[in-house]
Amino acid sequence: MVATLGLLPATGAIADTTTGTAATAPAISWGACTGLPVSTAGLECGKLTVPLDYGNPSAGTVDVAAIRAKATGTRIGSLVMNFGGGGNGVINLAASHQKYAALRENYDLVSFDPRGSGGTSPLTCGSGAAADRLFAVNPGVRNPDDRKAFLQATADFIRACEKGAGGILPHAGMGDTARDMDRLRAALGENKLNYYGMSLGSVLGGVYATLHPQRVGRMVLDAGLNPRQSVVEVVKQITRTSQLAYERFLTWCVKKGCDLGKDTKEVNSAIEGLVERLKSKPLKVGDRHLGASLAITALQVAGAGEPYWQELEARLAQAIKGDGDPLLKLADAITGRQDGTYPLYGTFGSSPYSSAVYCRDRERPAVRDLPRIEGELTRISPIFGQLSPMTGFLIPSCAQWPVPIDPEGRTVRHTGPAPIVVISSEKDTAAPTKEAANLTRQLTNGVLVTYGGDLHGAYPAGGPCITGVVQDYVVNGKVPAKGTSCPAA
Repeated sequence: MVATLGLLPATGAIADTTTGTAATAPAISWGACTGLPVSTAGLECGKLTVPLDYGNPSAGTVDVAAIRAKATGTRIGSLVMNFGGGGNGVINLAASHQKYAALRENYDLVSFDPRGSGGTSPLTCGSGAAADRLFAVNPGVRNPDDRKAFLQATADFIRACEKGAGGILPHAGMGDTARDMDRLRAALGENKLNYYGMSLGSVLGGVYATLHPQRVGRMVLDAGLNPRQSVVEVVKQITRTSQLAYERFLTWCVKKGCDLGKDTKEVNSAIEGLVERLKSKPLKVGDRHLGASLAITALQVAGAGEPYWQELEARLAQAIKGDGDPLLKLADAITGRQDGTYPLYGTFGSSPYSSAVYCRDRERPAVRDLPRIEGELTRISPIFGQLSPMTGFLIPSCAQWPVPIDPEGRTVRHTGPAPIVVISSEKDTAAPTKEAANLTRQLTNGVLVTYGGDLHGAYPAGGPCITGVVQDYVVNGKVPAKGTSCPAA
């Protein structure tokens, strides 16, 4: 049996419980979705106009791209979804809405592109030339010559981002995105925000709950992250995750018979040797080169799991023999590079959107500390600990980011009455349980549910226990008991 939700008129003034002001939220004019690289059959797209600067409404506006999959059964409201990563909620919902059919039976599933991503004032950072120049320099900042070249290329890239940003950079943190999400709630005619946020989307949910505590409906934060982690702590966590995936790849390769060596030590030496050689002797591929930074980028595919390892092994073997084309194509697939541009993310997988959010919200390193920090990172992973355009790029970019830090985007202190469910996969190295527990404590009314597997985002792939917990709460309002734990599927 489903619960009913109070609805507001589609257009109206919605009181802001935090500031005492009113927010006007015109209904979204929904229509056909166009120009997306995935099927949008049965989906609707639209735009929500919001202030660029909530503190100065005369500064202009931003059009937030949104998408909706209408409820297939008895509708009880809208469920806003954020899938983390590099933003692009519109593409993500279009590509994955079938997975959430159980929720869609009773909810319109809605997602949006946070400011700086996708179709919402995206940070394209030029045509891609600045990113190409960045990928051409050697990784690492401990060597003075490499450090000078890498920091200069990073600074040039940031200037390209800033030049084409349309003033969005000072207003791209979690605080303003949470305000956009409240406008979206009002435009959808919802009295409270029902929300599913994964990974970085869990932080957005926590910030929203802090700014608008009385408007929280049924909120699930999957793969919960700690918003108080500094930029360096975030990168250390990512580096550990990359290294563990790489070690699993090495073990798999040797076990099945590896072309790169007879044991993990030999295979690792072959790969590290390739990266080092490419620093001084990049492999020419047409009018481009495969250098060390792009090789490290390609190695990130180890984190995608066993289905991709055979191909990674083969392409590494070809690069070691002198043919860099297959590994360069793999790097381009990861970065989304197409014909000299980066249309999906603006540049690379970590995305300018991620830099805009983390550098705006989190504690940043100083440029003078980068060699020391890289030393700490390379002790975690000799390959992925090297600062490069793909690995650890948040550190040099945030050290030179051109807008002030705003702690609002890392501040979570939810004091409202609604319980918030946080989900953590116990073996998810990208979102460790201790950080999800930290987020839960910051929410005051948070309820932590643990899952025994390694999924980054346990719902809905985690099996009947975890799907039952989420659906009972989101659809029926049944709050899971504290200490609830689900076994790996």
